[in-house]
Amino acid sequence: MGDVEPREDRLGRLERVSLVIAAVWGAGLLAAAAVVPVYSSSGTSSSSSSGTVTHGSATLVGVNGLGVLLVAAVPLVATVVVGGALWRRGSRPGAGVLAWTIAGLLAVFNVLALLSIGVFVIPVTACLFVACAGHGRQRGSQVSHPGLVSLGLSRVTGWP
Repeated sequence: MGDVEPREDRLGRLERVSLVIAAVWGAGLLAAAAVVPVYSSSGTSSSSSSGTVTHGSATLVGVNGLGVLLVAAVPLVATVVVGGALWRRGSRPGAGVLAWTIAGLLAVFNVLALLSIGVFVIPVTACLFVACAGHGRQRGSQVSHPGLVSLGLSRVTGWP
């Protein structure tokens, strides 16, 4: 039997958790645009002597058309692109230009859409920034103590 090399994780726990949260939130935004009523209306009917009041509600898709799904899909698409960019970088340090650029563009999207859906996209943006900032850091494979490092004893298995 040959030596079995340990599988190299391309993404650490922090990146995986951040990306999963961002993907679930992004998918939720996309579903909410189609299903959750965000517009309400009321009207009165003058045909009867008592004046009937009617109430109604509509979704983003119902009022703005299917094109709004493209806007609502931006956070999910950004999450997929950042996740793919981080995965391709493997264990190399740093998140890379593409991942940081997409996360930054999503932050700009938040500001531009702040009065409508931008506030709901902030959690996705925060998760992407966490994933980018945490990518490529040491994942605890070598535990070192600052005092021992200065003595040249960073790999201590026991006291002298």
